[in-house]
Amino acid sequence: MSLASSGYTEIHASSTNAAILASAKAQVGAIQDCTVLGEQALKAAGVSGVGDESPESLMGYASPVSNPQPGDFIYYTDGGMGFSHNAVYIDGGKAIHSGWNGNQTVVKSVDVGSGPVYYRVNG
Repeated sequence: MSLASSGYTEIHASSTNAAILASAKAQVGAIQDCTVLGEQALKAAGVSGVGDESPESLMGYASPVSNPQPGDFIYYTDGGMGFSHNAVYIDGGKAIHSGWNGNQTVVKSVDVGSGPVYYRVNG
């Protein structure tokens, strides 16, 4: 699957977004990498088939959007550490990131590495 997209799909934010955001918030402080954050959030939202994912494969559960809403995933081709990264958008330019400072789950700016590309889970 190519993460490059010629256009954006406008999917309305839903209760799926709320479940993803609630799960991500509950994980703040956990020691884990970014993919665990996404996997747990998808499972909490009732998404089936979630396994041991990569940042790229997590975006396979979602579609790119241009109007980010709380609970959307964020994908970075380079999260600022030389490899891909994912996070969950909170709002106001902030996101929940895992894998920071000894693998901590923290709230930080969306503006890291290669910059954010927003994805919404179809739910």
